[in-house]
Amino acid sequence: MMRATATLMLGLVLAGCGSASETDEANNASETAVPVNAVSTSAVAPTSAAASDAGKLWVTTERAQRHSCPSEECGTVGQLFFREGTTVLERKGGWARITRLYDASCSGGRSEFVDKGNAQCTAANGIVDGKFAEWVKAEQLSATRPADPAATAAEDEKLVAGSDDFGKYRRAFVTAARSLIGEGRCTAGDFEENGGWMKSSNHRDEPIYFMYCGGFTAANRIYLDASSGRVFT
Repeated sequence: MMRATATLMLGLVLAGCGSASETDEANNASETAVPVNAVSTSAVAPTSAAASDAGKLWVTTERAQRHSCPSEECGTVGQLFFREGTTVLERKGGWARITRLYDASCSGGRSEFVDKGNAQCTAANGIVDGKFAEWVKAEQLSATRPADPAATAAEDEKLVAGSDDFGKYRRAFVTAARSLIGEGRCTAGDFEENGGWMKSSNHRDEPIYFMYCGGFTAANRIYLDASSGRVFT
């Protein structure tokens, strides 16, 4: 897909320059990807997309919070996105476990992986002997993958059809892209390389997205508030 190609290209550029990670404007902290502790399936790569999708369930809501135990009282360690696939290893009381146990990176009695809510390294928070697994609400998963909103995108929308949350903010993404291209700040090629607008982890609870125009450094990063249409750097 376009986003996979853009991610690969972005990764190669980052490896070369080491300065293109998204940086928080307030504290200059770089955006970090939440570690994905996916269940190992096989040492042999699947021969087709159908094979790799076998047995997966799919997220049907905009976000599915990943908790450290099967309860909303437990801390969250990230989220799954709409149409993202996962493998269920266990079900308990309306919850689904999607990873095996892994190190919670406890320091001072708190897990460094928890980004919201209870971060205590305790059994009540699902962390035992310094390890925990991730759980999501089972009702947010389906054996049938939801339709891809990008499949119905008009020709002029295809440059941003790979954006995160495209189905919800497609109009804002398209409008901002047209404006940036018309002003000469970005090119169609920039959007093709990036694959569209990417959700900002520095603004986790806000509809803020970003992309790069003319390069992959902090100076090339452009943000979009999808709720208001405001573009800023």
